[in-house]
Amino acid sequence: MTPALRQIPLFLGALVLLCPLSGCGLVSYTQTPQEEAAPLFDTEPVRYRVDIRVEGEGLSSLRSSMERHSQLVQLRSEPPDGMLGLERRARNDKQTAVKLLHSLGYYDGAAETTLSEPEKEGGEAHVTLTLVPGPRYHIGETTLSYRPAPGPLPSFPGLNPEPERIPEEFSGLPPNAPAEADKVLASVAEVPQTLHQGGYPEAAVSSARYTLNKTEKTLNADMTINPGPAAVMGDAKIQGSDNVKTDYLKGLVTWQDGQPWDDRRLQQYRRELQKLGLFRSVDVKAAPSSEGSAVPGESYIKLPVLVNLRETSFRTVSASARYATDTGMGVQGEWQHRNLFGAGEKLTMKLPFAQDKRGVQADFEKPDFGDRDQKLLAGSSYLREDTDAYDTTAFNAYVGLERKISSSWWASAKLFGEEGTVTRSSKDEYRYASLIFALRRDTRNDIMNPTQGSYVQWDAAPTTGYYNGEFSGVSAKMTASGYYAPFDDDVLVLAARTSLGSFMGVSMENIPPSLRFYCGGGGSVRGYSYQAIGPKDRDGEPLGGRSFHEVNLEARFRVTESIGLVPFIDGGMVYEEEMPRLFSDFQWGAGLGLRYFTPIGPVRLDVAVPLDKTSDDRGYQIYISIGQTF
Repeated sequence: MTPALRQIPLFLGALVLLCPLSGCGLVSYTQTPQEEAAPLFDTEPVRYRVDIRVEGEGLSSLRSSMERHSQLVQLRSEPPDGMLGLERRARNDKQTAVKLLHSLGYYDGAAETTLSEPEKEGGEAHVTLTLVPGPRYHIGETTLSYRPAPGPLPSFPGLNPEPERIPEEFSGLPPNAPAEADKVLASVAEVPQTLHQGGYPEAAVSSARYTLNKTEKTLNADMTINPGPAAVMGDAKIQGSDNVKTDYLKGLVTWQDGQPWDDRRLQQYRRELQKLGLFRSVDVKAAPSSEGSAVPGESYIKLPVLVNLRETSFRTVSASARYATDTGMGVQGEWQHRNLFGAGEKLTMKLPFAQDKRGVQADFEKPDFGDRDQKLLAGSSYLREDTDAYDTTAFNAYVGLERKISSSWWASAKLFGEEGTVTRSSKDEYRYASLIFALRRDTRNDIMNPTQGSYVQWDAAPTTGYYNGEFSGVSAKMTASGYYAPFDDDVLVLAARTSLGSFMGVSMENIPPSLRFYCGGGGSVRGYSYQAIGPKDRDGEPLGGRSFHEVNLEARFRVTESIGLVPFIDGGMVYEEEMPRLFSDFQWGAGLGLRYFTPIGPVRLDVAVPLDKTSDDRGYQIYISIGQTF
């Protein structure tokens, strides 16, 4: 049989096999519509309620802590996609709960979750997270050792604060105290930090071992410290100061040469440099011990301080604007150089241009003048003032010293002189010189927007001069303000201020109008025109007075992160007598302010009305400026 004939049986057999599969229609194929694949998981958002339970009594704080860390609680307003997503959140919360229990000393603690699906379509699922704390572990045996032993340091009496002593045990971990992880780790980290403040800048933990005693329910800690070489403080090695004199910066160092090493001095020096406003970045750190120099006959080394700086621009140009219905629109341009001669000298030029004031003003500050906490002040101005009380054109100049007494106290003495012309009913010349003594205390946390602290300033100025005859007397003034936030988030700040002053030994006729006291306006008693409160002349123009008293009260509500509302009430009066009659014959104003908080301070809009309105007073006043009123 030929090969072709032998293939015939095979071909016929294949046809026989295909007939049943094809419906005996030889080989045919009919395509049927494919069914839509059912989704593998339900992805509809599932709303849910969550219940956190803690087994045991007196553990409500544990439940509150879990609520703060719970995804189920924090993301409740964002429903997960399906029950699978909800299960994932519950599983994460279970792990978080166990970690939380361990961190608080419940090392045998466990957690369980149960989920119930919604009873009806569109309903809420129910998640229960149960914490089972078990017994709480406490601090057991703690061991602190040094290898090698710390080297000796020189005696250096009179330091404030004194160098820290070598710790012999963990602070903050008394026996039987709860074994809370944060406190344990903080106590361990405190040991090398203390050594850094007591002569050992490279001290570090070389080994730390923590063990649990399941029987006694205690946590035991065993730590070894390598103190590194004992060191004293040396010179500051300054880099990056191209335009600021290094001798000036070295004069600001906060340590004495050869004193035991103290990291706190580095932090103080960093703050001193940052306050200068001359650098973009300031990095102050200890040099490595390899750069230290041996001290003959001693086992300790002298270590330099590495200071790396990046200078900023020393010149700035700025402008500000204000508006008030009583004084109109005002603008002021300002140019400042903060490193005029290479040692932080500051020169500020101001050009006010407003309805009530125009001219030019220059102020100069020389820091560290004769002493690191003392500065030289000098300045001069040529100004024209046009107010309802007087019109003046005057030149003045001053020079003085200001000294920082402590962290919150300053004292100053300044010689001030002014000469010019003043116009009321007639144009007259005047001149005077004052020796101004000032003492102030300032603990405010923010000058532009204080929320806590206080401010007090006393001024006394013996003055002599000429106006309608020779005169001599003493001007005195006191201002005090305080700020209180009853809630931690500063959503409400209660602010109060009072000011009073007196010009003694001079009759009203001899006091130049620009030296008299006035009340009324945006920085005084809002609701009244500038200088409008107090005695008037026959034409109804303000005369000013020899004494005054003012009170300002505000409640500063922060409605949102950037918006605030401030209801306020102000009161004050000017008196012709030498001594003010406190709260006597006050004229009061009240109003509401809007604050828009910006990085440079709040933008202020105040609308005020006079509560003791006279025929000369407007029905309201509007004030727009930057910064809180006080």
